[in-house]
Parts: sequence; structure tokens; C-alpha cells
Amino acid sequence: MLIFITIIFVIETSLNPFLNQLIDGTRSTRVVGADSLWKLYLESLKKEKKFSEHTEQLGGLTRIKDYETKFVNGALSEAEFCYWIGYEFARDVMALESEWFLNKAESLGFVCAETYLMHASNYADEWNDVLHYNEDLSDPQLAFYERKWQESLKKFIASSNDSLAVDNARLQLTGIYAPFGTPIYIMDFAPGAIKKLEDFIKSYSRSLLIEKAYEQLVWWLNETKQFKKLKKVSLEFLKNYPNSSIREYIKFQLGDSYYWTNNYHRAKTILQEIKIDSFPQSVYPGWRKDYIIELISKLLDEIKKKE
Repeated sequence: MLIFITIIFVIETSLNPFLNQLIDGTRSTRVVGADSLWKLYLESLKKEKKFSEHTEQLGGLTRIKDYETKFVNGALSEAEFCYWIGYEFARDVMALESEWFLNKAESLGFVCAETYLMHASNYADEWNDVLHYNEDLSDPQLAFYERKWQESLKKFIASSNDSLAVDNARLQLTGIYAPFGTPIYIMDFAPGAIKKLEDFIKSYSRSLLIEKAYEQLVWWLNETKQFKKLKKVSLEFLKNYPNSSIREYIKFQLGDSYYWTNNYHRAKTILQEIKIDSFPQSVYPGWRKDYIIELISKLLDEIKKKE
């Protein structure tokens, strides 16, 4: 009997070595010989076809090889290729890496409205990282990143023809602070966030993002225990936007406001009327549907104890 043994060799390829070195350099913010690395990276793509494989090791990046292939095939210029790598890093919340590639693309002559939007995203990420790790509201880096963030968003608004994206940029301008990142500073940023969200709602009542603005506003009001104002805002929303996809979520906020202002009967009535199946899967800033349902159940149990 002859036994055939088949040996399968699995070759595990990874990032292009020059791209890898360049990325490592941007992470440390000390990019020595970056332009030389970039040149070697492009040459290795064109001459040796050293495409980057398994880029998911960087996080969510999965399309770098596609861009490399398009560049080699002449579908992308060097500046466009650099821009798209920066775009991928911005999408994956990797600000330092993104900034190098975006700046390089701009130095090569490529800039578009979305470039400003990506810069804004990068500055916001850096701002929140500084706050999270340094825990110092007086850190001068915060003022620098916030100024650059605002400038970038305003440049995007002035140059973009995408009305929805412009609306989104306006909504972003209501606050750079990400409460789920460093929640200990919620009270410090609440007054500004609430005021800017109220201004957005007043100025852009017909915006396609009005629901998102209200999601954020009611969250801030609830988190800072401004329950009388929360009740007023919730009633206003339910009156003005009766067919909203977040109607049931706002009803939860309304019921919660009645509970915390000791109107238990009204709170019970509203909470029992909520159509659980109509809840969005999640709302700002990442509240999940199952978590909200659990809160409703707890509130009703507490009301029952008080009856």
C-alpha cells in the first residue's frame, strides 16, 4: 500500500516592510527618513509587487492592498494613493498615522473637502486621548487640538457640496468631548454641549440629523440630572416629530424625567405605553436597546414599590 503524504506550506505574508517601518515611525511621532521610506515603499510596490497582506493586524484596515494594486496599475496617482491610506487610518481612529499620510498627500498637491473632515477627526481623537491620559483640563495641547479641530470642520463646511455631510460637521461642532472616553469630566463640558445642541436644534430644525441632536441633548440633560428641562425637551420633540424613529426612546427619557420629579403615576403611564419593539438598537452615546429595556423594567419596579 502506498501512502501519499501531502505537505501544505502556508506562507504568512504581512505588511510591506517599508510601510510597516513608516507606520511604526508615525506612532512614535519621530519619523526619521520618512520620505525615503515612502520612496522605497512605492518602488517595492512597482518593481517587486510587495503588496500588504493581512492588514487587519493594524485594526480595521482591510483595503490597503486594494489601494496598492490600483496605484501599481495606474488607477491612482501617488498623491491620491497617499490620501487613501490616510483616509483608512482616519476611519480606524489612528490619528498619528493618518496625519502623516494626509499631510504627505497635501504636499504632493492633493486635497479635497474630505481631507479637512479627516483632519478634524484626527484632532478630536488626539484631544480626547490627551484628556483621557493626562486628566488635566489646563493642558495647552487641548486648546491647540480644539482650535485645529474647529478650523478643519469649518473648512470642510465651506468647501463641501454634500449637504448631509455638512450638517454632520455642524453637529460635530457642538462638542469635541467624547463622554464615553473620559466620563469624569461630564459636568465640566455639559453646559457648553447643551447650549450648542440647543442652538443647532433651533437653527437646523429641518436637518436630517435633528434626531441625533436630540439624542445627544436628552442624554446630557439626563446625565446632569436636569429633569425638568429634560421633560420640556422630550415633550417638545414628541410634539414636533411624531413619526420619528427614536420616538419610543424619547418617551423613555420623558418617563424617566417624570419619575425623578416624583410624578410616579405619569411616569408609569408613559413607561408602560412604550413600544419596546420600536426601539433603535442603540442611541447616543452607545446606549444599547437591551440596556434601556432593563432600565425601564427597573423604573417600573421602583414605581410599584412606591405605590
